[in-house]
Amino acid sequence: CEIIVVDDASSDESRALIEKLQGTLGVSLTLLETNHRNAAAARNTGIQAARGDWVAFLDADDIWLPEHLENAARILEGSDDVAFMANHNFLQGDKTVGIPEGMQHRIESAGQLDADLWVELVERGFHFGHSTVLYRTDRLREVGGFDEKQKRRHDLDLWLRLVADHTWAYNAKPAALYRTDTPGSISKDVVDCEYFYLKALLKNRPRYQNQAMHSLISTSAQRLMSLSFVDGRPEEFRQAHRLAWPYIRPKFRMFYSMAGICRPLFRALVRAKRRWVWRNHA
Repeated sequence: CEIIVVDDASSDESRALIEKLQGTLGVSLTLLETNHRNAAAARNTGIQAARGDWVAFLDADDIWLPEHLENAARILEGSDDVAFMANHNFLQGDKTVGIPEGMQHRIESAGQLDADLWVELVERGFHFGHSTVLYRTDRLREVGGFDEKQKRRHDLDLWLRLVADHTWAYNAKPAALYRTDTPGSISKDVVDCEYFYLKALLKNRPRYQNQAMHSLISTSAQRLMSLSFVDGRPEEFRQAHRLAWPYIRPKFRMFYSMAGICRPLFRALVRAKRRWVWRNHA
């Protein structure tokens, strides 16, 4: 067992804290300092240094729950699964909350799960929590690790590449807490995140020729157009349009064609509707 900390140009006291802990934990603790300012590149640095059979990830703003790794090892024992994922909860301030109803994981703990099943689950609302993931090291290196050009949602892209034509395991017991209020989180920019989410799906579409993948792409394209239309800057909307337009349903194409004639008015109407919904469902 080993711990590898990758400090990618942080400005806090991370280095001093790690140096203080080295030699006190009973396991190897390695600090790697980089200046990538790129989460995918920083993670690849850790992968290159890893010596174990499995690599588990924990982002700086998340928390593993007790026995996460022990439970993963038990479920994976003796299998040829290449990846593992677990359920998780959210941390809002000091309060732990479960996954919202529409995103809840409705499968039992099991191994030897098909890659296509994962896509089908996501299409039905399954929430991808990367800080619960373990990857088999040899498979991780075989697929080339994270795509450093995929600025956001490189975690989704890697999972889709890695489990294609292989099996994975799942633990229904929550294994991590995700903070929802972390400043600077790479998931804060919703337009950019959705853009790279759709890019990851399109990149991996040849590996998953099932209806669930087609549905995911269509839904993501529609969501990207909506987010960029209402909340994005003009250049973000143009970029989203180029990527998403071929996958938009005809009725929505008509809407965006008409709305584009007077975008400020349509944006104001959509935002007013949002406020009305929030007030009436608060």
